[in-house]
Amino acid sequence: MSRPASADAAARVQLVIDVLARAVNRAVLLDDASLTPISYSRQLGVLDDVRTYSVLQRGTSAEIKAALAAMGIGTATEAFWTPAVPEKNMMPRFCVPICSPGDRFGYLWVLDPDMSLSEQGQRLACQTGKELEIILDRRNASLRAAESVSQALVGRLLACDTAEAVDDVLPELQEMGIAQPDSLVSVFAFTADPAGPRSPVERTMALRLRLATTSTAHNWLTLAGRPTVILAVSKSNTRAAAAHLPAAVVQAIEHCYGQRPGIGWSGSFSPISEAAQAFQHARLALSLTQIGATDGDVADWTALGSWRALALLVDSYADRPADLVHLIHPGIVDLVGKGRDDLIHTLDVYLALGGDARKTAETLHLHRSTLYYRLDKITEAVGGDLGDGGARFELMLGIRLAYFAGLYAHSAGSPRSGAFRQLSEGALDGSDARLMRLPGEAG
Repeated sequence: MSRPASADAAARVQLVIDVLARAVNRAVLLDDASLTPISYSRQLGVLDDVRTYSVLQRGTSAEIKAALAAMGIGTATEAFWTPAVPEKNMMPRFCVPICSPGDRFGYLWVLDPDMSLSEQGQRLACQTGKELEIILDRRNASLRAAESVSQALVGRLLACDTAEAVDDVLPELQEMGIAQPDSLVSVFAFTADPAGPRSPVERTMALRLRLATTSTAHNWLTLAGRPTVILAVSKSNTRAAAAHLPAAVVQAIEHCYGQRPGIGWSGSFSPISEAAQAFQHARLALSLTQIGATDGDVADWTALGSWRALALLVDSYADRPADLVHLIHPGIVDLVGKGRDDLIHTLDVYLALGGDARKTAETLHLHRSTLYYRLDKITEAVGGDLGDGGARFELMLGIRLAYFAGLYAHSAGSPRSGAFRQLSEGALDGSDARLMRLPGEAG
């Protein structure tokens, strides 16, 4: 079997780094764009705490990252000297940005406490930077091609709606070393709009590699799209616990996207043959974060209670979202049409607190008589008895459906401030009610 392109590239990078280090008789380090070490030479000359930390911890401290960013490395395209930072025991460095017009691969560092690197040595470092740019560009092109193939296969897996379809795709997953027929899978879904020139596939590839580095117990797969999907694949005989996965995923997304978006999670591991269902659950859990029905960074499908049934119901209307309005209690729709946000918010809180007038008044900071006045108005508007259990159920169901339909904005699953969108009859369009579909699908 031939060596993967990434392995060949790593060997060439190491050779180039070692040759430069011997030529200039100084320690050399190559970081990626996030200042995570890619390769480094053996110890030559004096080292500082930053170099030692980088090698031992496989990263750069936040303080040093901030200091280097202030020196302008993020936009530099030509080689330059970075000054010493004595309070962090960082000696001067000759920095060669490794970048092309469309990508920033990282930084080549030559440690030099006396800033005595000769002009010939500086030219050699710059020439090495050009060689590294070519190697890394070719490596990335090869990785992008392989990633596209892998993501297409993952997309097929998540679209499998029959056992026969799963049986058709599993051998290909096995052949590519992605998963085995008895593998277990846990699925995450999120949406983010990162800035910068990197393509969605490149971004998700970086996300997968980050997860593979920071959480090595699983095989990680990603799929670009809206939503973006992450799969943690585990061997069936490991009995891997899933509780630690959300923290790793949140940190990796924040690192690669610079954001902490809401994340939907399918929950505990499932057989890979059920990956499509796990994706559906992650997608629906994501939709609940987007209407503010959950707390925290990650919504665990298995912990969402009655919201799950409602999300499945709404998802069945994804192809005809306007019809969703017809399921909402007519009294709620009427109050929305009249712009009575105060009354719907009062009802929302009242129902969430189990019809407890005292707690509702305290939560809304209302005088008890004002609350009763509003409840009378609500009773008149909805045409029902708020003391009746069935009526309360229908009204709470109607309000929750209104969240999905975009008529009412819920705040993190608690009876805090709500808000309305003014919608005339028939103004609801598909973008409001449609839940996220498989990445790459229309809509």
